[in-house]
Amino acid sequence: MTTIAITGLPGSGKTHLATALSLALQARGDASLLLHTDLLKVTLRQFDLPLTGPTYRGDIAAKLAAVRPYLEAQVAKAQRDRYYLVIEGTLALGFQPASGGSVCLELPAAERQRRIASKPIAARASLATSDLTAYAQLLRQQTPVAALRLDAMQPVAAQVQAILSAIAPA
Repeated sequence: MTTIAITGLPGSGKTHLATALSLALQARGDASLLLHTDLLKVTLRQFDLPLTGPTYRGDIAAKLAAVRPYLEAQVAKAQRDRYYLVIEGTLALGFQPASGGSVCLELPAAERQRRIASKPIAARASLATSDLTAYAQLLRQQTPVAALRLDAMQPVAAQVQAILSAIAPA
């Protein structure tokens, strides 16, 4: 089985793509688990890890380092239990699973802003006051060279098909 890590700037469509990919894997008879790193972050805060605030604020590198062992543990479990693991979110930045690959969603700034405007008010407010420059720079630097870069303006079904075509059948 394999792991697919999906990254991109906030508003690029990571959650939408990850959900569609997980459903497509299940539809073709493959077991899959979707791991949203925002939910993982909330859980890990209970263990006093340095994960306060959005990933793109504060010490991004410390947040990524704190989450990495937990992502690795989930990959090992997926390999052991033979299911696809779809990891999605800003905390998946730079994560290159040994048994899979990375996808980076790319989207023009104007479209990303349009999508952010449709998010819940708390997310909109947080993103409106956030400088994503440091996160965007890390995204450029840490996205693996072999990552599948997808145009997030394409229909999600086409994005899913591109990923399914790139991974080995179960």
